[in-house]
Amino acid sequence: MVTRDYRRGRRARRSFAALTLALLVGLWWGSASAQEGERVFQRCYACHSLDPAERGPSGPTLRGIFGRRAGTLDGFDYSQSLRDAGRNGLVWNAETLDRFLEDPEALVQGIRMGGVRLRDAAERRTLIRWLQHAAK
Repeated sequence: MVTRDYRRGRRARRSFAALTLALLVGLWWGSASAQEGERVFQRCYACHSLDPAERGPSGPTLRGIFGRRAGTLDGFDYSQSLRDAGRNGLVWNAETLDRFLEDPEALVQGIRMGGVRLRDAAERRTLIRWLQHAAK
């Protein structure tokens, strides 16, 4: 005869196994997602860096971009249109970055970032999630 305690123990072991599996899948997914985000960022790396001390790229550092008003990073010569967009309230967050990466000129007319677009929504989401951690 199976006792109540035995069934509780069996349920607890199954719950523990399910939790462990979910954790492992989450770790794997996080690692795969991070690698994919870094891969997508290579398209941006020609002009942008995550290192604020790096002076080579033609675009501003993306370190600390989330919550930053557009066109306001000290030491970078932004286009007038991007400075105006920032003065008019454009702040970088997941939503505004998604719109910008899809079509920079549609969000900020006259921007000097021609030809760089990420049309694939999944790639944009992956890049933005990666930047939310990498650009802190």
